[in-house]
Amino acid sequence: MTIRCVCLVERKGSALRLVQVRHREKMYFPGGKIDVGETLEAALIREVKEELQLDLTEDDIEFIGSVVGPAYPQPDETTELNGFRAKREIDWTQVAIDSEITNIDWVDIDDQQRIAPAVLKWIDKYEK
Repeated sequence: MTIRCVCLVERKGSALRLVQVRHREKMYFPGGKIDVGETLEAALIREVKEELQLDLTEDDIEFIGSVVGPAYPQPDETTELNGFRAKREIDWTQVAIDSEITNIDWVDIDDQQRIAPAVLKWIDKYEK
């Protein structure tokens, strides 16, 4: 089974903005699952509002691409990451994580110990 997700990709130098959910070991992009009948854009706008209290509109985001990689932490499943970038500057000091998110951090793209497997696939395709 493939879990379809949307994610916000933010890079600064060699680091990506990643979140930790429920104290899990690996970190991944802010975002989440796409609801039935929901567009990719609507899913991303909803998810970043829920997770980060970040208000984005369709005019604020741009689709980058997608990858499929191993799901984390679900064994024997895959995750389809549909990545977007913000077309406007995000003030990360104003972002407020919700109860599901236990940490948000800039993570170096070479720090494979901290990064979820599907995000590593993303890095190989788009960030190297």
